[in-house]
Amino acid sequence: MSVLAFAVQFSSGHHPKGGSLLGPALTLVVTAVIGGLLLSTLRRVVPPLRGWIHGRRTRKRRLRAAATAEVRARAMMDELCPHGWQAEIVLYSSTEDLPSEAPYPDRTRVQLDWEALHEPTVSRRVWAQDVIGALEAMVADRITEETLRQIEQQALADGASWPDPE
Repeated sequence: MSVLAFAVQFSSGHHPKGGSLLGPALTLVVTAVIGGLLLSTLRRVVPPLRGWIHGRRTRKRRLRAAATAEVRARAMMDELCPHGWQAEIVLYSSTEDLPSEAPYPDRTRVQLDWEALHEPTVSRRVWAQDVIGALEAMVADRITEETLRQIEQQALADGASWPDPE
């Protein structure tokens, strides 16, 4: 196709005049040098920029996840404790500050004490590595307690003496 275009363009007898190839060759060399400099500059600039952008997105995602986890935990506890509940979170900065009852002192940093405000009042303590984990443990603890209560009620409704006499 390009040969045909060349033949049509130059068939009238107007042939390109002979000239120096120095201009086009110099243009190619200058373009290659500028491209090489641009490429080496971009190799140094783009990875840190990409890391900065990725880190910023990760921080935003982490903050959003933490906020969502707290809202989700509050909603679940409100649903599981219709008479109300309260919680207190204690953060420990180092293993030396942890109380002796803390499980896994090398991994535990958060103590969460929660209380369901119904008759009888239920108080529990959970430990976790971070606040999100503590909130999830609190909800899981309350779900377990509610499941055990339902099992006990079903057993009593079925005629079982609960707890079994020894």
